[in-house]
Order: sequence, then structure tokens, then C-alpha cells
Amino acid sequence: MAGNEQTLFILGLALGTLVIFGYIAFRNYIKKELDKEPPAIPEATETAQVARKIEREVGKKIAEPVSAIEDQVPPQPTLKVLPSEPEPPTGPVRAAEPAAPSKKKDLGDALSNTRASLFGRIKTLFGAGGKELSDDDRDGLEEILYTSDLGPQTVERLLEAVDEKLGGKEKSDVNLVRDALREEMLSIFGEVQNGSGSAEDVSQVLHFSGELSFKPQVWLIVGVNGVGKTTTIGKLANAVARSGKKVVVAAGDTFRAAAGDQLKVWSERAQVEIFSPEGVSDPSAVAFDACQMAKAREFDVVIIDTAGRLHTQSNLMEELRKMKRVVQKVIPEGPHETLLVLDANSGQNALMQARNFHSILELSGVVLTKMDGTAKGGVAVGLACELELPIRLIGVGEGIDDLRPFKSEEFVDSIL
Repeated sequence: MAGNEQTLFILGLALGTLVIFGYIAFRNYIKKELDKEPPAIPEATETAQVARKIEREVGKKIAEPVSAIEDQVPPQPTLKVLPSEPEPPTGPVRAAEPAAPSKKKDLGDALSNTRASLFGRIKTLFGAGGKELSDDDRDGLEEILYTSDLGPQTVERLLEAVDEKLGGKEKSDVNLVRDALREEMLSIFGEVQNGSGSAEDVSQVLHFSGELSFKPQVWLIVGVNGVGKTTTIGKLANAVARSGKKVVVAAGDTFRAAAGDQLKVWSERAQVEIFSPEGVSDPSAVAFDACQMAKAREFDVVIIDTAGRLHTQSNLMEELRKMKRVVQKVIPEGPHETLLVLDANSGQNALMQARNFHSILELSGVVLTKMDGTAKGGVAVGLACELELPIRLIGVGEGIDDLRPFKSEEFVDSIL
């Protein structure tokens, strides 16, 4: 019996040991399974990533100093107490008038380059005075005059005046040279300016002075490309409108696409009316219709723009002659002014242009543009001397008020 009990005890102990080890192994297995993370669900993973990104951005914003955030807040506008609206006018409303003229440029400053090129070199040639006169001095003076774009006939006439003034003198005197040139230049201008060389206002330079003798006046503006015709028309319209005249500008340059737009801008600046019919490509038709309209509506002045053309293009030059004939069908006395616009920088080429335009159109005068900054302003003397054309107006800047009457004495004193 004792042996059986011992055997049972051993078996029970072994079985208990197995049960204990089995339980421990089973518990470890369950723990491992529980410690494993479940497979990630794609949407949940993306949501978690977005959440973490938002959290980081929010964290950064929160971390910014308060002063930095305050800097980003725009300042609040200051409230203003507006005045009460004015009472509506009881009388007729007047149209806006052209802007008041700005301060004029000094002509001497505008012509400083011409003065340096002409008289500046003469002063260098003759010196302060007391120098022995020689043939070389006269040759030097002749060269200076020729290279100042005065023209050959003008140079000969000026040299004769200097020779007469210095005749019999042994010593040079630059003041005598200046006096001789000044007197002769004023004489040249006096022969062709017809009194306009002393006009104070642009509107007094052209065909009418004071009240118009008949309406409307027609002014035809011609010239090659790039000389400033349209700009000159805008400035001229502004000056005449400011004098109290009723002005219309006609867009007769039907070849250049931007010409009408450019003229419209200038007409708005000058506060004058523009005549620019759509679909009309014949410049003569534009001129005819503009004159009829101006006559019917009692305008004082019609200023007609034209397309730029070379003086050598005979067919286009003939077109200008046709425009003059068409104007005369409506207004027999017109055009009252046929003005050639020349770029002063062209020098001797300006003389050639004027000669050709004048032979076809019988010009009434010249407008010299871009006089400010050029060293070739002496061409004005050549135009008066060689072609007997009066200089009516000069442009000395880009502003709307930088078109002024040509005043002979002021001009000569500015270049000598």
C-alpha cells in the first residue's frame, strides 16, 4: 500500500507540474497576441497623418510671438467726417476749361546746345579780343557757320555782314562779330515774319488775331513721319482753345493705325472735340466732312492732321494737294494755314524737306519741334533766308504748354 501511495504521489506531482508549465506557456502566448498592433486601415492612417500635420501647423502658429501676429493686422482706417454735399447749381453748367498754363521754360536754356555749337565756337576762335586778324580767322568763322546748319546762302550773307563790320580793323573783337551776326539775322527774320516774330500768344501767330474774320478757320498740318505732327496739333489746339475759341481736330491720318488714338488722347488733354469717323480710309473725305461739320456747328478752328510722308513720295504729296482742293469746296478761302512741322535735329535735311513741301503746297509757315537739346537750331535762320518761310511756332519740350510763338529777337539772343 505504501508503494502505491508513493506512485500516485509522484504521478500527481508530475501532472501538476505539467499543468503549471502549460498554463504559463498559454499565458505567454496570449500576452504576445495581445501586444501585437492590429493592421492599419488606409483611411485611418491618412486621417492620422493629416491630423498630425494640422497639429504641427497649429503648434507653430501658437508658438509665434504675439507681436509678430499683431504686425500682420492691417491698421484700421481713420474715420473722416465728410462735408455735406453741395447744393446742385441752379444756373447753366459750364464745360471744363483747358488747364491753366504752367511756367514756361527759359528759351536760353532750351537753346543752350545751339548757342554752344554756334557762338561758343566763335568765341573760342576769336578769343577775348586783341588778337591779330588773319585769313585763317575768316576761314574758321566760315566753317563754324556752315557746320551750324544755316545753309550756304545764309552763310554767305552773314559773312558779308561780318566783313563789313570788321573792315579795316587789325585786331579781333568777338563782340563786333556777334553784333554783325545779330543784326543780319534779325534782318533776315524781319523780311519774312510779317509781324508774327513778336507775338506773345500762340493764337496770335497764325491767320487770325483777335476776333476771327470768318468761320471756321482751317489749318492743315503736314510733315514727314516722326517730326511730332500729332503732338503739335494737340498743343496748338490747347493754346487756341484756352484763348476762348471753339476748336475741333480732324483725324486725317488714316494710314497709321495708332494715329487716331494718339490724336484722341491729345484732344482729351486739350479738352477739344475730335472728328474721327469710323470706316473712312480716304483722308480727303475726312477733311471734307470735318469742314462741313465745323461749318454747320459754328466752330472757330478746324485743325487737320495728315499722314506722314517723305517729300520724295510724289503720289502722297499729290494727295495733300487734293486735300487742299477738297477743303476749298466747303470753305473757298481755306486752308487758311498750311503748316509744315520739322524736327530741328534734321538740320540741312529739314531745309530739303521744306523746299519740296513748299513747291507743292505753298506753305504758310513752319513749326520747328524738338528745339530743346538740339545743336542745330540755326536751321531756323536758313529756312527764313533761303526759302523765305516764316517760323510760326517752336516746340521746346514735351509738355502741353511747351509750344510757343517764334519771337525773332528772343531766338537770336538765345543762340548768340
